Amino acid sequence: MSQRPKVARPKVSAPAPAENWATQLVEQTQWLRAILLVAVVAAYLTSLGGTFVFDDIPHLVENENVADVSTALTDMLRLQTRSTTVFSFALNAALFGKSAFFYHLVNLLIHLVSVLTLFELVRGSITWYSGRHTPHVSANLTAFLAALLWGVHPLGTMAVTYIVQRHESLMAMFYLLTLLFLLRGQLAQNAWPWYVGSIVCCWLGMGAKEIMVTAPLVAVVYDRCILSTSWREVVTRRGWVYGLFLLPATILLLKNLAVFQQGTDANTAVLGAHETASSWLYLWTQAGVIVHYLKLSIWPMHLTFDYDWPVANSEGEYLLPALFIVGLLVLSFWLLYQRPAIGFLAISFFFILAPTSSIVPIIDVAFEHRMYLPLACLCVLAAIGLSMLIEAWRSQQSNESKYQGLLLVGLTLAVLLGIRTAYRNLDYRSHIALWTTTVEARPMNLRANHNLAQELRKADRLPEAEQILLRSIAFCEAHGYESFPLHGDLAETYVYSGQFDQAYQRFQTAIEAASIKPENISEYHQLLHSRKLAETRTSLGALLDLMQRPAEAAEQFDKAIELRPDVAKWYVMAGHVYRKAGDPTTALARWKEAVKLAPGRDDVARDYALLLVDTGHYAEAAERLKRTLEKGPDDLALQFHLARIEAAAPVDEVRDPEAALARCEQLLKRHPQHAEELQQVQAMALGNAGQTEKAIALLQSLRKQTASAEVRRNLDTMLLRFQQDEHVLLP
Repeated sequence: MSQRPKVARPKVSAPAPAENWATQLVEQTQWLRAILLVAVVAAYLTSLGGTFVFDDIPHLVENENVADVSTALTDMLRLQTRSTTVFSFALNAALFGKSAFFYHLVNLLIHLVSVLTLFELVRGSITWYSGRHTPHVSANLTAFLAALLWGVHPLGTMAVTYIVQRHESLMAMFYLLTLLFLLRGQLAQNAWPWYVGSIVCCWLGMGAKEIMVTAPLVAVVYDRCILSTSWREVVTRRGWVYGLFLLPATILLLKNLAVFQQGTDANTAVLGAHETASSWLYLWTQAGVIVHYLKLSIWPMHLTFDYDWPVANSEGEYLLPALFIVGLLVLSFWLLYQRPAIGFLAISFFFILAPTSSIVPIIDVAFEHRMYLPLACLCVLAAIGLSMLIEAWRSQQSNESKYQGLLLVGLTLAVLLGIRTAYRNLDYRSHIALWTTTVEARPMNLRANHNLAQELRKADRLPEAEQILLRSIAFCEAHGYESFPLHGDLAETYVYSGQFDQAYQRFQTAIEAASIKPENISEYHQLLHSRKLAETRTSLGALLDLMQRPAEAAEQFDKAIELRPDVAKWYVMAGHVYRKAGDPTTALARWKEAVKLAPGRDDVARDYALLLVDTGHYAEAAERLKRTLEKGPDDLALQFHLARIEAAAPVDEVRDPEAALARCEQLLKRHPQHAEELQQVQAMALGNAGQTEKAIALLQSLRKQTASAEVRRNLDTMLLRFQQDEHVLLP
């Protein structure tokens, strides 16, 4: 019986390299880093064409000392608030000048470092954690997706593209480096250099922005959830590190205690001068704000530069968001116990937001740049969730198939987010573009409407300003929002175009609209309403002053002062119009109040001193002039009036002709172009000092030189008095 011939089985060839591209890419970390860099640069390339906007102007453009590196370094060594960022701005300006391009470039470089740091931190943490637990995700791929989504997410644009918010991005960079160096210390045989690096980054981060104060807490939780198996291990291995973390945090807290001391500049800047919301209502409001942040994280449309978010009138306004946030907090703490790695990410989101989104009633309730670092927590959670979802969906398939699915979804999301980021950056190319998108997103935003109208007026685009304000007014009135400040802005637009009568009518409309107040508003909102109405009345007063109706203008200023008696500027404006109205006594009283309210305002003190001169209060005028000249000795007007008082004050105790002569001699050397006026004062001083012949000779010389009939009459009057051996005194 013959045997059947053996049929050779075909050999199964190994998959071609092209078929394993996802696996090969995931294993090549240098390629993953390169893709991250290219993707982030592509998304933020449009940011390099941005200009200086809003707070960039006073902090960077108008700041004469912005390039003072030595002072900035000294402040940093003294642990001054935000000194690390100020030092970076100083280096920027010293090396490249006040160039918006280079400021943007450095901001982008900081963001790139942060993205790579997040990649290494997540990759290393998952690798270490998987060594002691069942691995569920690829460390390289999960870290890549997390860093990629965070790096190109449009919600991060405010922290990167808004130059002055380098405070936020630099703090985030040092925050992530602090955690990364902790991880590297755990992995290294020689750990202490990494721990020292972590401590240095923590200290530098404290000098970037106050949010860094949460870093010691987050670092300890990270250590316990990811690196260590017990609290005992945390304390014994790295307790000294956390002690040194707490030191700069304590210093930072102590240096910021002034924020809670009423009347300080820090308190006014952070919490508001007189309209500070209650901590309780602010906390309720933040529930709505955090829900909004979460929505933007998922669907980043209608991004807004300035929210002008109102604090709640009552707890009920944000009851549902509050319940939702409380539920998330409870879930986060439960996960911290049951699934420590996931719980760490969830609770860190709330820890990092806590300084701005809890009980400290910051004057600005919501800003997108505050989500820059918390967004990283959400992106890591999203990457882990996506990885686990693909793992469950393709559980029976190869790793190559899973990696391809993950990369397809992740890269698609990244492309969509990156395109949105690129377009969002274009809004920072001009003030008008930025405020236009803000008003489009929130037409009820009074501050944004005001700023947009102001920028359009500067650009002589008055019809556009009028149409935008009319649309916003219609929206506010249709939806029950306060609209009278917008009427005031529209009136100011008419003033700018010279339509005074139309502006006056619009101001009247604004005041009528302001009389209709919502029922049951909180004390905080009542204060806000009073401030806005006071501002509207001062604008109307300024218009009436332009229309040569000083008595009516004074009435409006007084009503504004009644609503807000703490604003020095309004007393000054009232003083001006009372003086025009022929009431110097009331004008002097208003200016006196202004000096009390703003003792540090040199311009107010100067104007008050000059008014004292004009109203004949020579003794107080001389005292204040001397005090003001100590700060600004080159002020010719003040020197001139002080010389007049010293030369011819009607009060013997004030008059000092010898001092006037010395002062006039100095002024004549420095300001020869004003010789005629100064020599008249010199002549009065000579005559009143008993040097009558010299005074008469000087007056006769001046009389020959002048062509003004009025000046000749004054000179003749002085000549006659001196020829009769009488003093020439001020009235």
